[in-house]
Amino acid sequence: MSFAAERQSIEERLFDNWLTTPIAFDNVDFDPPNNSAWIRLNVLNGDSAFTTMNDGERHTGVIVIQIFYPKNEGTATMRGYADTIAALFSGVKFDDVDCDIASLTAIGTNKNWHQMNLTIPYFRNE
Repeated sequence: MSFAAERQSIEERLFDNWLTTPIAFDNVDFDPPNNSAWIRLNVLNGDSAFTTMNDGERHTGVIVIQIFYPKNEGTATMRGYADTIAALFSGVKFDDVDCDIASLTAIGTNKNWHQMNLTIPYFRNE
């Protein structure tokens, strides 16, 4: 599986299973909605190394899903979104992408949005 195929597989899994809010993807025009939730998908590639068991390669990375919700509206809905998205990835293997357990981090509030990040480490072997 190539880096391009890896990204496509992750994007498709989210796109096909998440209908709740708009999704922003890397390098694609996106205008955040006014006063309603949205998410952004980031696929961050990590280290790659040769494996000793089968002379293959292991590629690692982190899926980061940023959840944005209007400020001063609490976090219950955001945490519900995080639970739903985590169920799509956390501990799941799809195509050649093998995901670890999801973590949720509160980032804070800026001018219009409160942000939380859901992070899911993953790897794929070649």
